[in-house]
Amino acid sequence: MKILEVKDLTVKLDNKTILENINFEVKKGEILAIVGPNGGGKTTLLKTILGFIKPYRGKVEILGLPPKKAVKTGKIGYLPQKNNTPKKFPVSVLDVVMFGLVNSKLSKNEKLQKALEYLDYVGMKDFKDRPFSDLSGGQQQRVSIARVLVAEPEIIFLDEPSTGIDVVAQESFYEFLKKLRDQKNITVVMVTHDVGAVAKYVDKVAGLNRYLHFYGSPKDFFKKDILSKLYGADIELIVHSEECVTCEHFRFKTEDKTC
Repeated sequence: MKILEVKDLTVKLDNKTILENINFEVKKGEILAIVGPNGGGKTTLLKTILGFIKPYRGKVEILGLPPKKAVKTGKIGYLPQKNNTPKKFPVSVLDVVMFGLVNSKLSKNEKLQKALEYLDYVGMKDFKDRPFSDLSGGQQQRVSIARVLVAEPEIIFLDEPSTGIDVVAQESFYEFLKKLRDQKNITVVMVTHDVGAVAKYVDKVAGLNRYLHFYGSPKDFFKKDILSKLYGADIELIVHSEECVTCEHFRFKTEDKTC
């Protein structure tokens, strides 16, 4: 079942074309990674899909509705790139998740039980009384996901979800996204610079740099002609080594070739 459709989308900001003639659709239960170089329009695409930016041309439909109407259904979750919680803001882990139910009509006790349920789901229930600011980056990311999930959306949008967390925490986070898809059939659309994670954890890849240069299976993405077109530089394909966990599936020839 189609849950997201982007058709003939062009976006201009300050009379500059950021995205041009973008077309793709996402089916329910898929994980889509939007990848590409910095300045290629990834976050702009995400914000346009969510209705924060008005398209110059084309349309977006989520759950068969325009973005702003779809957001009002409560079936859409969004985790922005930056955590806006002040470092020393006196809020507990449980409080953060409860914020996700601020518009819910559930009773206070029902909200509490649901928040605890989703903290347990992301493996953070034992931290419920801890200050959110005391957690590691990976732990904060899990709690933030619980806050999004507690409203039980059908599709969630993530902007650079692995930013600020270490490699081990990144692996754990992407495994969790797969669990989310498999157990709850939630659709995930994420902007990411972590191209190396694409092949292992997602169903579809959108290669974006103003134009949509690629859309399809990750197994078809890692080809020299596609990567060169997308990143606009000489690309050298490499073999991913288990010993070098930070190594990507490709690298730029102009960069240091040591892992």
